[in-house]
Amino acid sequence: MKLANVIIPAKEFLFDTWYGALTVWCGASALLVAMLLLDLPFAGRIWWSSIAPYVGYALLLLLLIAGIVFIAAWIVSLVKRRWKQAIVQLALGVIWTAGLLYATAMLLFASMFGPSEDHFADELTIPPEVAENIIEPESGFEGSHFGTIDVYDDDFALSVFKCLTNDGCDDDMVTCDLSGLAALVHNRRDELMAYLARHPGWWLHEDHGCLCATRRSRVRGVWNHPMHGYYSGNSRKVHENEDYGSYDKQTHYQTRTTIGFPYSPFTRKRGAEHPVTATEKASLREWEDSVSPSANFTSCMSFGDKDFCVDVFERTTVRARRITNASLSFLQAEFAAFKLPEDAVKRGPEEFVLRDGMQPGIYNLTLRLNPGEPGVTYLKAYEVTKETRLSEGRLYDRSNERIGWSQDPEEKFLYENEFTIYEGDWGKPYAARIEVWFRPDTGKPERKLTERICKIEGWQR
Repeated sequence: MKLANVIIPAKEFLFDTWYGALTVWCGASALLVAMLLLDLPFAGRIWWSSIAPYVGYALLLLLLIAGIVFIAAWIVSLVKRRWKQAIVQLALGVIWTAGLLYATAMLLFASMFGPSEDHFADELTIPPEVAENIIEPESGFEGSHFGTIDVYDDDFALSVFKCLTNDGCDDDMVTCDLSGLAALVHNRRDELMAYLARHPGWWLHEDHGCLCATRRSRVRGVWNHPMHGYYSGNSRKVHENEDYGSYDKQTHYQTRTTIGFPYSPFTRKRGAEHPVTATEKASLREWEDSVSPSANFTSCMSFGDKDFCVDVFERTTVRARRITNASLSFLQAEFAAFKLPEDAVKRGPEEFVLRDGMQPGIYNLTLRLNPGEPGVTYLKAYEVTKETRLSEGRLYDRSNERIGWSQDPEEKFLYENEFTIYEGDWGKPYAARIEVWFRPDTGKPERKLTERICKIEGWQR
């Protein structure tokens, strides 16, 4: 068969009939819709997740090419003055495009907010020999993250949240003096990093390629930080005869304090907006939405220089930046004293405590251990019967932390992180081996510090 015998009829079909190019456009669109429909039942399946992006990109490229062919055919109709054909092509093309966009939007909405079962654990069972010694998660931190300020008992929280007992005002000025921290960053950086790693009140970790220390609080004697470092709640408890909406509007808060080296990952890799020592007017954004109608005034102020950035987020019901000022004042005093708290180092055996997070599949892990040298501690997880790696590619980012160390193996330092296991569904527990790994700064091979087999579930939307 000669090539011309194929090209010429195809050209005539595409450009000389009113329905030719539209047929290609409709076919490509139908394939894309079929791909989206197929994604609903198979979303989350390991085999489908590995190929779905490539299939989707290929179909989108096909749809783009088909769209270009359709537009070219319409232009040809205009150039050849086939007005009726051009009008029909345009009208049908607009109708089909609108329908395709509507169908795609509905399918994407359903895939985002519909069921998210991946069926990973449907056929999994916990072996009897494992069930005897398996660790079941303890109850989570009741009252933290979204509780009242009286659940916190560390010096930072007690000092900062005390300001919320005062009435708010309209003074939105913020005063900062971080000259003591700046001196440590520039002249005693190694000592500062060792201090932050040993201090249980600082979560020293890598986030989006940036080394940062996010403030951690102690909840009824146990150090704990929520996901992304945000603490939310109310400044006092609600009374039985008090209207909750009115109470929440007067008492709600949210905050996070982070030191970035050289910038905070939460500010999209921007450097400090204000110098080390400054008095600045807060740039406030006023919120009024149905999700959080009470937290009306939000700010995120950053102070520092080219080598570090202190970032304080505050969301409260008044214009005054009470938490921001109190947090910066505490940091000024802390780094001037530069003294570790009594519970920075504990002597004794290793600790391994797994707790439930705010939803099934989200867990908090508290350890006490000593790697014996500086480096990064992080987690790996495996399903025990098939040795399937869990949440690979995500778990390191959520679990890495630089913790304290010493040459005395009896001294133990805090590791504490909140992480998510994505494989599995709610109500379908299975056995997972949680491994604690260490990557030395010296470049020596990484090594496993400890492991436990735990009963867990996967997270769902």
